Amino acid sequence: MYKHEYTKRLEFTLITKLCEFDYIEKCCNYADKLIDKNLPVIFDEKHLVDILQLDGIDKNAYHIFCIDKKNGEKRNIASPSMNIKYRQQWILRNILDKIDMLDSVHGFVKGRSIVTNALEHVGKECILNIDIADFFPSISKNKVIRTFENIGYCKKVATLLADICCFKESLPQGAPTSPSLANIVFSEVDDEILKFIKNKGINYTRYADDLTFSSNEDLFYLVEVIYGILERYDYKPNKNKTNIVSGNKRKMVTGIIVNDKIKVPKRFKNKLRQEIYYCKKFGVSVHLSNINAIKSVNYQEHLYGKAYFIKMIEKETGNNFLKELDSIKW
Repeated sequence: MYKHEYTKRLEFTLITKLCEFDYIEKCCNYADKLIDKNLPVIFDEKHLVDILQLDGIDKNAYHIFCIDKKNGEKRNIASPSMNIKYRQQWILRNILDKIDMLDSVHGFVKGRSIVTNALEHVGKECILNIDIADFFPSISKNKVIRTFENIGYCKKVATLLADICCFKESLPQGAPTSPSLANIVFSEVDDEILKFIKNKGINYTRYADDLTFSSNEDLFYLVEVIYGILERYDYKPNKNKTNIVSGNKRKMVTGIIVNDKIKVPKRFKNKLRQEIYYCKKFGVSVHLSNINAIKSVNYQEHLYGKAYFIKMIEKETGNNFLKELDSIKW
C-alpha cells in the first residue's frame, strides 16, 4: 500500500501497537510525502527535539553586533551561538538544500552567482534594479512557519523549526539558514512577478534582496507595478536605490557591467592595481599603517578576494592580478 520501506515498517510497528487504522494511515501518508521529497520524517515536537538534541539548548542565544554598510549606515547582525548554529546547519543540509529554487533566483543557490545573475541581462536596452529594504527582518516567523508547513511538515514541527531558525520573530542576519529560507519564503513573490511579466519580453532575476529586470523596451511603467506586488506581501522597496538605465549609458547588475558583455568596472580594477603598487613600493606593513589598517592577514585575503572576483568575470585579467599578488612579500 505504501511506497517506501520506511513507511511499510512504520505501518507494521503501529499495527503491533494496536493503533487505530485512521491514525496509522495518517502517519504513513505523512511519512510517504516527506520521503518522496527526500526530506527527513519528523512526526512531532518531541521527535524533532530528539533528532536535534534540543534539551537544554537556549534557542535565543545570539551575539548582536553591527557592521558598516556602503552608504555609511549600520547593519545589525545576529550571530547564533555554536549550539544553535549546528542545529541550523542540520536544517539547512537536510531540509532547505533539498528544495528546488526557481531559475530566476541566483543568490545563495549552488551553481549560481552574481555572474550568472548578470549574464541574464547582457545587451538589453533597458535595465531596472529594485532593492528591498530590511529584507531578512521583513520575513516574519509566521512566514517561516507557513514555509515549513508548505514543505510538508505538520504545524507543531513547522513551528519548532521556525523557532530554531528565527530570532526576535524574524529571520536573523547571521544565521546559516536565513538566506535559503528567505529564497523559499520569497518564492511566492517571485511567482507573481514572473506571471505578470510573462510574454512581455522582460527578463527577471533576483540576487537576495536585489531584483533586476531587463528588456529592449521601456521599463519605467514596471516600477510602480513591482512596488505594489512587494507591498502586498509586506515587503518595503528601498525607493532611494531604485535605478533604471537605458540607451548607451553604463548598465550595472550586481556590480557587473552588462552593456555588451560582462565586465568589471575600471574603477574597481584601478583601485586593486593601486593597492598592489603601494604594497610593493612601501611594503605591506607600511602601506597598512598609511591607510590606518592593522591586520595584514585579513588585508591579504581582502585583496585576493578582489582578484578572484575579477577572474570570475575577466579570466586573463584576474590571473594577472593573482600573479601580482603572489609576488608581494606578505
